[in-house]
Amino acid sequence: MAMLACTSTPQTTQVKSPQGLFMDEQFAGFAQVAVESEQDVFALDEEMQEFAEQFVGGSGEAKLMAKKLLRAIFGRANMNLLYDNEANTVARDTFHNRSANCLSMSIMTYALGEHAGMQIEFQEVDVPEFWTRRDGYSLLNGHVNLRILPRISPNTVYFASQTVQVDFDPQSMSAHFPTRTIDKHRVLAMFYNNKAADALVHNQHLQAYAYSRAALQADPSLGEAWVNLGVLYRQNNLMAAAEKSYQRAITIENNRSALENLAVLYNMTDREEMAQDIFNKLERQRADNPFYHFLLGEQEYDLAHWSDAISHYRRAIALNPQQHEFYFGLAKSYYEMGDLAMAERYLKLAKRRSIHDQDEHRYQNKLNLLTRL
Repeated sequence: MAMLACTSTPQTTQVKSPQGLFMDEQFAGFAQVAVESEQDVFALDEEMQEFAEQFVGGSGEAKLMAKKLLRAIFGRANMNLLYDNEANTVARDTFHNRSANCLSMSIMTYALGEHAGMQIEFQEVDVPEFWTRRDGYSLLNGHVNLRILPRISPNTVYFASQTVQVDFDPQSMSAHFPTRTIDKHRVLAMFYNNKAADALVHNQHLQAYAYSRAALQADPSLGEAWVNLGVLYRQNNLMAAAEKSYQRAITIENNRSALENLAVLYNMTDREEMAQDIFNKLERQRADNPFYHFLLGEQEYDLAHWSDAISHYRRAIALNPQQHEFYFGLAKSYYEMGDLAMAERYLKLAKRRSIHDQDEHRYQNKLNLLTRL
């Protein structure tokens, strides 16, 4: 399992240097990979500066400034920004491509707001484990949002209610999960980690190493980056190094993904009993997580085990009936089994529970195709 995160896990106060676990000699040429600098990630071009000044600039309360900023970003006449979980882009590309995941959206919005004179912070959201599937990989997603505060003025006292939370995922915001403030170094490490995960999915090992290395140099307490580095090492038959990377993630934060990857490695190195102990422990911890059952459904679907996939999707729905992806899992499974009536039924339910316009349109397009069969 690789990890693709809009956010990451809690920072710790004392974390060892990552230098001793890098294996530069095994990835000759990684230094030629063009890894974006912090300035590249947050930079605004002239058009973006004018946008911030025109639509957001000026004085006002934090709430008013936040409304102006979001109206400008999502208004159809201005940007019409769309959500795309796979779009890991710097602020400039997000602005001009008009699509991004929650981290890229937050980076761009932070940069625009900061230029407009807003007091703005990144926050990590403590969301449950949530996976998506891409090209045979299970990708663990996290979440990050923003907090806009009143401008700091001398001899002025502000109350917490003056702050505004800006969240690009309505599900996370409505669930009121705990949050914690994180700095730009942490966010930069998350960005690099996302790029590393993308490279892993596409078997681009030099890029994956360069970005994982950059992530851990920016923040060595980022557990996800240690997991991705371990996955990369395992794929290159560097088993001892992979085990050390997983153990580092576990030491930092008892990372479940690191534990699962460690169990996989134990199985590959003839330590089946140790592996099974970990799997049993994780199974108990995840039994009530609907997204875990959804992941199992996606894995069974990839194996063409349609009936088993349906069982897992139904279990996920029983635990959380609001997620449109769960219903789409049923729809595509029934379609593969030739039951078009059930496929249509669950496509309609997926559409009804969609949050983003592009998901609703995607399901409607599939319904249109289905009715022509």
